Amino acid sequence: MLRAADGWGQALRGDTVLRKLAADRVARVPLDTCTPSPQCLADAWVWTDADIAAVEARLRLLMRDRRLGAALVGGQMRPSGRFARHETLADADLIATAWGEATAAINRVIAVYAKGTAPRYPKIDAIIFDTAKPEYADVLTAHGVATTAMGHDDDLFFDPSLRYAVGLLQMNERTEAGRYRPLLSGENAATLRAVAGTDWQAGPYTALLVFGHGPEDAQSRTGVMGQIRMRIAADMFARGLAPFIIVSGGNVHPNRTPFNEAVEMKRLLVTEHGIPADRILIEPHARHTTTNLRNCARLLLAAGFPVDRPALVVSDHRTIQYIGGPELARRNLSEMGVEPGRLAPGPDRFSLRFTPARIAFHVEATDPLDP
Repeated sequence: MLRAADGWGQALRGDTVLRKLAADRVARVPLDTCTPSPQCLADAWVWTDADIAAVEARLRLLMRDRRLGAALVGGQMRPSGRFARHETLADADLIATAWGEATAAINRVIAVYAKGTAPRYPKIDAIIFDTAKPEYADVLTAHGVATTAMGHDDDLFFDPSLRYAVGLLQMNERTEAGRYRPLLSGENAATLRAVAGTDWQAGPYTALLVFGHGPEDAQSRTGVMGQIRMRIAADMFARGLAPFIIVSGGNVHPNRTPFNEAVEMKRLLVTEHGIPADRILIEPHARHTTTNLRNCARLLLAAGFPVDRPALVVSDHRTIQYIGGPELARRNLSEMGVEPGRLAPGPDRFSLRFTPARIAFHVEATDPLDP
């Protein structure tokens, strides 16, 4: 958004304090060995508290220009919903908070995917390298030196560190969050056209939301519980409870699987259950039950589903108890910072009514694989 908002690129490139900070940060990068290795190689790219505070001060100063503030906050940040948790903040405070979250995200990627810090779910999201092996230092050295050489004349002050973090995700084969975008086209295009022409008065619910359950073996494309959930959803669809099915799940289990839960569920719903392909939307990014719910809320709102009636979360009876219970509610707030909508008992033990909330668009930047 800093790059896209009118006037901001020129203002940031012309700021002498930010230019000096960017040069100082690049100068920290070792061109050869350092100690303690390999941690020192990654630490050179971390945004320090002093760095973050220096940038915040300059951003607040630039915000005194009302034209710049209107372009960034009024034209980009608030309409996007991506900072919905902070919508009550004044404009300058909103930018400062967003900047702090952005640097926390970059530092988190460096911690997990360069230094080997355990992520929240190490079984599926951890670094793929052995950081104790001597040759790993060679990898990080090469990545750092190459990144410093990739600067462009139109770079903004944060671009080198962003390039470094994205490179770490690529090296660790953790780029799932960027796949299938833009989500409202491609695989979902035909279904979006059907959504636009739907008579919503014909049924009680807008969509059936089905969450994936990945297998733990490398050959299976979907887990056993996923098969059960699809059968339940196909039966409800045949009975006319909702005109669409949304399948949600990313490349999750087993670790680094090539199979995407949402894509595989759609394939099976079409080929084995006879659901028309243009009645199925895929949400192919969620990695946990928390983000299954949040990402479906985002898709329901972005795709234009009506908000005056609920969707149905459909699952096996025990998972429905979990989704509707207090443990998941606590996880939603602790892991994403938001409750993405309102849950209520469904018409049977296999479902919950779900009404999405706009706060679901808030981005949890420190979860880089499913933000």
